[in-house]
Amino acid sequence: MKEIKSPRIFALSDIHVDYLENMLWTETLSPTDYLNDVLILGGDVSCSLHGLRKALLCLKAKFGKILFVPGNHELWVRREECPDSMTKLFRVVNLCKTLAVETRPIKVGGAGDGEGVWIVPLFSWYRRPEEGSKSLFVTKKGEDLNLNVWGDDYFTKWNGLNGAAVADIFLQMNEKTLQQRFNAPIISFSHFLPRMELMFYSESEVDSASVERGEIVMDANPSFNFSRVAGCAGLEEQIRSLGSIIHIYGHQHRNRERHFDGIRYISHCLGYPSERKSGQVWNLQQGPRLIWSGAH
Repeated sequence: MKEIKSPRIFALSDIHVDYLENMLWTETLSPTDYLNDVLILGGDVSCSLHGLRKALLCLKAKFGKILFVPGNHELWVRREECPDSMTKLFRVVNLCKTLAVETRPIKVGGAGDGEGVWIVPLFSWYRRPEEGSKSLFVTKKGEDLNLNVWGDDYFTKWNGLNGAAVADIFLQMNEKTLQQRFNAPIISFSHFLPRMELMFYSESEVDSASVERGEIVMDANPSFNFSRVAGCAGLEEQIRSLGSIIHIYGHQHRNRERHFDGIRYISHCLGYPSERKSGQVWNLQQGPRLIWSGAH
């Protein structure tokens, strides 16, 4: 692996390059500004292996190193590309290996104890409220209990799980990582949310004037209860076990930073073109978000 000395580390997720406008945004990122830097890419890049490959190759030409975890859209099974979502997961991971995109922990910025920083990808899925404890579910008045707008219910296929929750299967994939020795600060990342509090706006994000100007849409889909498919509290337990100082996540298409019990939680998503136009996703003027520098 190429050693990147004193790198900057950037975060980005949910770039959804199946939208032409989003692929163009990705292609127009600077070809020179990030060549010695690391990109944490937190899933939902493309629904197809072809689209994922195209986007990863584009970003590899711009960054010194890329780390990736799949989101729910990567595991959609369409056009007979794969027989089921678990097979799709293995093909996604194999594609990353072929392209030298990391899906396992790496250390950058120094090899010795206390030098540099570890970046630790965590596989994840969401736990629905009917799947027992550690769901991030909160009730929502007037919600559509059938989740008719939720694409995963149409495009993911899970075979051979023997009754296990998908979230548990993904958490088990991280067990080997949790046993690894990390001799420097840890930045972990996942696609899904690890904490309920991350779903909500803070007072600093919302003021009456910005709402009146249409800059922030408080609830674009009142019948959709995102908390049913947001993430899993078991992921938070793994983050705490690691001792992460920063955790990057995606999935919600909201760009924000929170601090809980010594950890910075950061989300920086591109989202859908319609979300940017309506003000649901903002703060993308500088492209990927800088979360760490060699002089940190």
